[in-house]
Amino acid sequence: MAGLNVSLSFFLATIALCQAARRASKALLPAGTYNSFAREAAGAAQLGACCLELRVLVELGPWAGGFGPDLLLTLLFLLFLAHGATFDGASANPAVSLQELLLAEASVPSTLLKLVAQVLGVQAACTLTPLYWAWELSDLHTLQNLMAAHCSSALRTTVLHGALVEGACALVFHLTLLRLQHSLPIYRVPAVALLVTILAYTGMVLAVLLYHGHLPRLFQRNLLYSQKNKYRIPKGKPAPGPGDTQVSSEGCRVQEPGQRGVGRQLLGSSGHGPCERPVRGRGPGPRLGPRTPELREHQTRPHSSPETICQ
Repeated sequence: MAGLNVSLSFFLATIALCQAARRASKALLPAGTYNSFAREAAGAAQLGACCLELRVLVELGPWAGGFGPDLLLTLLFLLFLAHGATFDGASANPAVSLQELLLAEASVPSTLLKLVAQVLGVQAACTLTPLYWAWELSDLHTLQNLMAAHCSSALRTTVLHGALVEGACALVFHLTLLRLQHSLPIYRVPAVALLVTILAYTGMVLAVLLYHGHLPRLFQRNLLYSQKNKYRIPKGKPAPGPGDTQVSSEGCRVQEPGQRGVGRQLLGSSGHGPCERPVRGRGPGPRLGPRTPELREHQTRPHSSPETICQ
């Protein structure tokens, strides 16, 4: 919780400093300069610094601090409540400034001055926030400094899917702003904060759905496209069974018991080829004894031809 307390202190200090800058500039500068430049620069700096710190909590908090999505979404809602209450009418958003120009609610010089102020405010936030991280007041900031040298894109999906999600959320956001632009601030500020929180959660779910094609936590079936396996299982030859013919190291076939008619070559009266021999010692059958002189004489005696028998 120490890292969360440090981040909360950063949020409060940033909002207080930007609010003090707004009050001072409002008291010292003309109304036109304040409305078109000072409050936009202060609002952009406040929004940029808080978003950078919140991104650290989103990226490192779940595994380094044990922060769940409920805490992060609650922080997002509270931050936008604070932004809406302290911005004093500033948009701190280039898209909103261009939208006002298209609606003929702002002049071209005023719009250009707002855009310059917003760029300067965000640049100031991007310069000062890493200096605060360099103090390493929490473990999250230490990890952020270590990862800054080897930083990677925070986009957790492809560029096309991310652009689609951002475009859809921006469309809903601007339509809601157009609907609530003439409402009282007491109703508009909570509605916009709630909308941003819902869009952040919905955008995350939609990004996972577009990238994976399904939500792994809810169901495994791919709803958008099929993903083929990149690896193919090689098909090997089937292993020989216990009754198949085995091949010996000399290249001769060994006949298993019970396979008397398989692969037999009939040469002479022995019934076995020069390389075929029955496997012995695998059954209870009788063994052949030593050859007697009569048996050797019978094997060496020439057989009578059919003509001799007929005579």
